[in-house]
Amino acid sequence: MRYVDIDYLREEVAPEHQGPRRIVDEAEWSRPSWRYAGFDSIDHGVELECADGRVFGVTWQSPGWTEGLVFWEQRLIGNAVVSDAAVAVWDVTCRSGWVDFVGEALRDVRLHYEPWDDGYWCPGATISFGPGDVRLHLGEARAPDWRLGPSADNIAVIFPSSPLAPWRGAGQE
Repeated sequence: MRYVDIDYLREEVAPEHQGPRRIVDEAEWSRPSWRYAGFDSIDHGVELECADGRVFGVTWQSPGWTEGLVFWEQRLIGNAVVSDAAVAVWDVTCRSGWVDFVGEALRDVRLHYEPWDDGYWCPGATISFGPGDVRLHLGEARAPDWRLGPSADNIAVIFPSSPLAPWRGAGQE
């Protein structure tokens, strides 16, 4: 699992770096920009790499006829994010709530659509594994208390252990 996020510390820790930067420094890992109480909040998207090497990306689309979460069988960098973007790439496989799902078979992906004008949009999805469900929502941490709120351009990841109740887009298919 990888998060592709805005590189908030680039100017401070790697001002000369060009393009995507893989986060490896323990100081950055001690306080990741995407971790909040009960959920993760990612600016660009989430990548799931399977044991067979296939990569699935989840990101958001701009408001309009097809606004919502988007799922592809491709990497985000070079597709949803330009290949030379100044982004931070966090391998969260063993350093986040994803650790409970490493090696587990993906059982199901449910997209939760809601009506929008003359069509529909997808503000949420549920990814099911043996140990439980991971919820993805168009959402982000909102000041001043950094609670989860709606967003058109961020993805919130909510793990089964989270105390957060389901919200907008959850359970509607």
